[in-house]
Amino acid sequence: MLRRTLLLSIAMVSLAFLIEAQQRRHSMRTKKSTQTQRQRRRPPLPPVTTVVTDSGGPELIVRLLDIGQGDAAYIRNGSSRVIIDGGPDTATFGRYLDSLNLNNSTIDVVILSHQHLDHYSGLRELFKTARHIHVRYFFENKDPAPAVTLATLRDSILSRMDKDSLIYRDTDDPCSDGRPICTITMSGGAKLRIMAPSPNGEKPNNRSTAVKLIGPDSASFTMWLAGDAEHEEIAWFESAGYNRNPGMTVNVLKADHHGSCNGVTPRYLDLIKPDWVIASVGARNGYGHMHAQAKNVYRNAGVPWYRTDQNGTITIRSPGTTGGGFTITPERQGVDLDGPSDRVSPQPGCNAGTR
Repeated sequence: MLRRTLLLSIAMVSLAFLIEAQQRRHSMRTKKSTQTQRQRRRPPLPPVTTVVTDSGGPELIVRLLDIGQGDAAYIRNGSSRVIIDGGPDTATFGRYLDSLNLNNSTIDVVILSHQHLDHYSGLRELFKTARHIHVRYFFENKDPAPAVTLATLRDSILSRMDKDSLIYRDTDDPCSDGRPICTITMSGGAKLRIMAPSPNGEKPNNRSTAVKLIGPDSASFTMWLAGDAEHEEIAWFESAGYNRNPGMTVNVLKADHHGSCNGVTPRYLDLIKPDWVIASVGARNGYGHMHAQAKNVYRNAGVPWYRTDQNGTITIRSPGTTGGGFTITPERQGVDLDGPSDRVSPQPGCNAGTR
């Protein structure tokens, strides 16, 4: 009897351990499944404001898109359309293509400033078959790069050359005739001056292609966009003579390198003399952009700034008439704003007095 009671007790204890083990396994499977589901959920895409239909007249329209930590600009003048860079994400850039009504249309010029993902990745969206977008000219410096995503973009360009007569230009020779500057005139009279990048830039940022945009009335509006050019290439622009031809003085400067302190110097601002600076930057980024030193350089020069992470997409309009001037309108108001990632950079040469 005692033996039977002992065996029954042992069996009940064993059963209790077995039930507990099964419950633990079930709990772990449930927790793992929940974690997997959370990982599979994509974060919500940022909203894209539906834009007013752009006119087809002489008005020049420039939109610095709120693309996150990257660059993307859309330019419209007359019937001509230009895109400079496409940001880091195809889905976000694609939503701008939708809101700008660019599906089933022709993009006359696409310029990739340099081979960094936050500038080229979104451009892959242009070549999706379902969008039916025809690109006439694509400019980039064609430097070798190991990135698979860049290879995918280049393969798309090459396939369109054969099928759609796309012209693929190397920005080291932008007009394919040996000249360092190529001028493209848009149908409304605005002009793009595409400048060959520094031939000896030590990294992609210092191989950025500079573009000067000139409105139909050059006295009303001009703009300078130079990708992620850093101090090395910024100094080279002057030594290459770009301060004389095409001239570097403009109304608006697209901040080099997302408002990094290595993308501006007091001398650079002396040459450009901008009325405004616009930084294309992500609100949460690991680089500390906009850097405190860069903001000090802008502030000391008396140049106000807008930034896409705080102000949203920034739209510039110039009517294309003599003396028409220009307007600059952010989605969200505020000037000289700070962002949550802004910090002092420890980079050498990034003190406020750097020239």
